This record gives sequence, C-alpha cells and structure tokens, in this order.
Amino acid sequence: MASLLLAAYALAYVSWIPPHAVLVQAYPMNATYFTAYVNNTTVYIAQVGLSFRGSSAEAQAVVQYLYSQCRYVAVDMRDVLKTARGTLWLADVYCSRDGSMWLWLRWLPLRFTAYSGYVEYVNATNATAVTPAGTFTNHIPAGWYLDPATKAVFRVPEANITLLTHIASLSAQLKALKAELERSKADANQTASLIAKLEAQLTALEAQRRALEEALRQRESEVTALQANLRAAQAENERLRSQLAQLKAENDHLKTQLASMNQTLANLNDQLSAMMTQLALQTSGGEEGIDPLMYVLFAALAGVAAAFVIYRKKKAEE
Repeated sequence: MASLLLAAYALAYVSWIPPHAVLVQAYPMNATYFTAYVNNTTVYIAQVGLSFRGSSAEAQAVVQYLYSQCRYVAVDMRDVLKTARGTLWLADVYCSRDGSMWLWLRWLPLRFTAYSGYVEYVNATNATAVTPAGTFTNHIPAGWYLDPATKAVFRVPEANITLLTHIASLSAQLKALKAELERSKADANQTASLIAKLEAQLTALEAQRRALEEALRQRESEVTALQANLRAAQAENERLRSQLAQLKAENDHLKTQLASMNQTLANLNDQLSAMMTQLALQTSGGEEGIDPLMYVLFAALAGVAAAFVIYRKKKAEE
C-alpha cells in the first residue's frame, strides 16, 4: 500500500471553455468564419488572432475537420463590428464534438500549418493536457482547462499548478486508501485496529483535500514566503562561509605559531644540552657555582613549554 501511495501521479487536464463563455448555435462557414442566426439576424463569428493562408484543397479539409469538431460552439466575446455584409463578432471561439472536451480555435495552428496565429506554451511539470489538437506533457498550451479530480475550471498560466498537483496527489492517495479499506473490510482476517487506522487516515486526507480545494478556489499563493525563505537561507550561507574563512585563517596562524614554538623549543633544548655538558665538565674539573645564564635558559624553556601546553589545550577545545 505504501508503494501505491508514494507512486508518481501525472496530472491529466482536459481542455475546456471559460465559465463565462456563451453557447450559440453556429456553423462553420469557411476556414476562418462561422455563421449564427441571432434575433432574426445572421451574424458572422471570427476567432481573434487567427488567419488562414492555405490552398483551396487545404481549406476544404479544414472545413470538414471543423464540421466534425463543432457540434457545440461557445463564444467569449471580444468586440462587435458592423460591416457591409452584416454584424461581425470578434471572439474566442470554442468547439466540441460531444461536450467532453473543447477545442479553442486559437490552437488550430498546432494541427494545421495553413493557419497563422500565436500559441503560448506554459511550463507545467508532471502535468498532461488532453486536447482535440493533441496531448501535451510538461509544456502545455495556455488556455482554459478542467481538473477531473476536483471538477475545477482554471486558466493556465494564471492557475496555481503546484496546488493542483498537491490536490491531485491527495486524490490519488484517497483512492488508494479507499480501495485498501474495501479490501480490508472484505477480508475477515484483517484486524479491527488496521481498519480503524485506515479510516482515520482517510478522514484526515479528505479534510486536507477539502482545505486545499478551498485554497485553490481562493487562489492563495505562497511564492512570496518561499522567496523570503530562500533569501534568508542564502544570507545564512554567506555568513557561515565568512565564519569558516575566519576560522581557517586563525587555524593557519596557530599552526605558524606552533611551528615557531617547536623550533624555539628545539633550539633551547640544544642550548640546554650544551650547558649541561659544560656544567658536567666544570663539576668534574672542580669548578664551583652555576653559570647564571643557566637560570635564564631554564626560565625561557619553562615559558615555551607553558605556551605549548596552552596551545594544545586550545586546539583540543576547538
């Protein structure tokens, strides 16, 4: 069950119409125009930002395609013009053969090279868009879509895709938990504690999904907070780098001091050995008294030894 819950979930959005679009009884007139009968008057409808530069044979093929796709037509009005032939509606036009998905006519250049028009693509990691113009993954055409998991209609790129991904993932987990729960209830050997645990997880996940769906409708965004956290982490990283460089410099300085102390200690040891030899010779020769320089040497040696011990203690504490 755990592997099922953690499996990657690819979103599959369906191309849709804007909630404010209006259904009209319209029919393709040619490759670029539709006709409709409104208030006892014939009106012409054209998709904004779309033009056709194909041959007559290509135009016939396109019209046949539009007839197959445009059993239902919806328009999102942009402007109304009065022409010599009558009224022209400039609009975003959407077609559907059965109402299960919609084709925005602005996407026709994705299917027919004879059309000319700008189609915007949007990055949507792990998302798949199913449209009459084709199926797109990770990079999907900008437009209106339906999320089958939540029945929410949203517009790309304005929608919060990350939040939709989270909701879809929760929906997949809920589906898996429900299936596991049904199997557990059907199996007489399953213990009551496992069923209670699954029911508790199901309740908790349903509460999370409802909360996230409400957040999706309100279109809340956390981008600002994430950017602030990133800047704070970068500042902390720079501070730690500076502190590390300072500690390294101090360590190099202490290493230099240690090397100097070791050299000084070696020199003093050589001098001490020489003086001890001299003292032994003086004693055997019957000379009395100790050279005052010996006391100075002993004091210097003791000072270097004390400094060496302090340095070692400090290194041990780091």
